[in-house]
Amino acid sequence: MNDAAVWLEDGDGKRWPVAAACGIGRATSNDVMIDDGRVSRRHALIHRQDDAEYYIIDLGSGNGTYLNGRRVATATRIADGSILTIGPSTLTFRQTAAIARARQPSVHTSEQTQIQVKNVPAWLLVADIKGSTALAQRLPPEELAVLIGKWMSACKEIIEAEAGTINKYLGDGFLAYWYVDKNQLARISAAMEALVMLQRASSSPPFRLALHMGNIAVGGAGSSGEDSLTGTDVIQVFRMEKLAADLKRDVLLSEASRDAGGSKLKLRDEGMHILPGFDGRARRYYSLS
Repeated sequence: MNDAAVWLEDGDGKRWPVAAACGIGRATSNDVMIDDGRVSRRHALIHRQDDAEYYIIDLGSGNGTYLNGRRVATATRIADGSILTIGPSTLTFRQTAAIARARQPSVHTSEQTQIQVKNVPAWLLVADIKGSTALAQRLPPEELAVLIGKWMSACKEIIEAEAGTINKYLGDGFLAYWYVDKNQLARISAAMEALVMLQRASSSPPFRLALHMGNIAVGGAGSSGEDSLTGTDVIQVFRMEKLAADLKRDVLLSEASRDAGGSKLKLRDEGMHILPGFDGRARRYYSLS
């Protein structure tokens, strides 16, 4: 994707190109640096997923991120013309029509580049805040936004510190992944232990984790510049998170991830369960004991 075709623009016409991930904040390490005391060091993030879709995520900033005048609490999709207000700055998100149409099906000719799709083993992790609707009803909007934003930021730091990647932000949750190699086992265990510690922190909203290891199809996302993950194992880890809710468990691992040694945590056998939409064959799952 030509990132010059996606940008933020202020009222004076200054432009900042938006790539797959665009950090906004007071720190000089941000892609968009706003030098103002009302802006947090790591204030917000624009994240690209599914080729041409962009989401704004507030990272628990004190003064909030506003989209078209409303404070952002969860990962929210933005489009051409969306107005972001961060501290004293008003930024307009711009996306050319050609890029906005990138996800529409197109007819490929022999002259076009063949998009390679490969199947590779990967660790897949889904995290989701429990009872987010009840939280929204109980907490003032500003407090909810800070709570979820700080949680998102903490999870992002844990995942990236252990060489993982967040592929999708899903409102009040996310999908992360690691490609399987000989060095990743310790990384997965460290990430899971840190996330479980975060679950137990009084400052964190309650959330569930589902961990699975399987094969994913990577690619086929055109010119997005980042991996597009598909396949039945991606679906399975999302269904596992729903099963965890049914079982009232905060952490659920598939048998494949348990057998691969994906966690040093002491586990309890939760028995055999059939996931909706799969082949009817029961699979074994494990939770924290």
